[in-house]
Amino acid sequence: MAQKKRGGFINRLMLGKEKSEGYARASLPSNRWELFWDIFKSRFGKLVIINLLVLLFFIPLILLIYFRYVALVNMGMSYPFSMGFGVGYQAPASLIGLSENIIYNVNMLIYLLMPIACAIAGVGLAGGAYVIRNMVWTEGIFVANDFWRGIKQNYKQILLVCLLFSVVFYLTIISSSLAKYAIALGSGVIWLLKIAEVASYIFLGFWAIVTAHMITMSVTYNLKFRHLLKNAVLFTVVLIPQNILFGFLGMLPFLCLFLGNTLFVIGIILIAIFGFSLLLLVWTNFSQWAFDRFINDKVEGAKKNRGIYEKVKESDAGALKKYREQLALATRSSLNNKPIKPITDDELKVADLPTSFNRSDLEKLRESKQAIYDDHAKYVEEHKNDPEFAPTEAEKEQDKLAEERQKRIEKAKKELSKRKK
Repeated sequence: MAQKKRGGFINRLMLGKEKSEGYARASLPSNRWELFWDIFKSRFGKLVIINLLVLLFFIPLILLIYFRYVALVNMGMSYPFSMGFGVGYQAPASLIGLSENIIYNVNMLIYLLMPIACAIAGVGLAGGAYVIRNMVWTEGIFVANDFWRGIKQNYKQILLVCLLFSVVFYLTIISSSLAKYAIALGSGVIWLLKIAEVASYIFLGFWAIVTAHMITMSVTYNLKFRHLLKNAVLFTVVLIPQNILFGFLGMLPFLCLFLGNTLFVIGIILIAIFGFSLLLLVWTNFSQWAFDRFINDKVEGAKKNRGIYEKVKESDAGALKKYREQLALATRSSLNNKPIKPITDDELKVADLPTSFNRSDLEKLRESKQAIYDDHAKYVEEHKNDPEFAPTEAEKEQDKLAEERQKRIEKAKKELSKRKK
């Protein structure tokens, strides 16, 4: 029995309790910031599961970066950068540009595997971005099932996105390494080489933002690749401040890797727990805001502000009136839309039965109860037309629809009975 309960717990953790997730519209956040914190707090466990699934497909890329580091360390140890010259070691002719040349060669060879690693990472991005999108839309999710569904639906486009990014990354890193090597040798115009190096990193950052927009668009819209690329570039150019802000917020766990030994360890832990899912959540939430502002009005059938509860403003009298009517209709019942006589009449009491009672005592009890019923019916008849008990327009409309529906049902029953005859 204990084993069965553990299995049920794991199943609920992986798949969730049910599709609805208890999200009533009235309980939804009213803006994107509230939506982010609501998801982060209430679905943190699922964010951890999603992060682990995405991290699994990023292992080849992580190993590639690690192998590059190991190769640089080994080559640095084998080359005469700190050897004691004159004690059995031959001094090299020159060390100028040697370290830059080593870095260039290692980058050129190791990063040739970048497209393969990015293609595998794209599998995790396709599934993770799809599940996070459903979270932002406040749809119920089955993590494992939706992750696999996201891969099947979006991997082809995201594969192209990742391959294109790997090519841009490779060319940028190689051009930067060549610029550093040329600067070390003193060949060429130094300031032009430095500008080219800085420009290459700026372009890489620009393309990283384009790639992020292409991923979120891929899991939201059915677009051809050229339209996907065009829209992503436009979003990157138009929303530069927002892109930088939300990119920085999403990348905080990864930035810890560059801030010292202690923060490096903290960064590793954060990335292992929720680093990738946090980045996807921040960027998807921001992207959905951008889509609502620039795209969804132009797309037929697209819904705006999904996952957000738009509160009724006091200035919108018509919407406020309709909202209150709907709220009143939802809370009214058969007990509060009919007159109920207050209990104030001392003469109307239920007769008490003695310890030893006979038939006449039971008759008195019945008569006392009937007197109360009759008195209440009389009160209801006298006050049924009072304004506070009059049906609302919404109730009248609902009663009318119910009556028409009942007529259609009766008509269908008659037609069915004729066919049987």
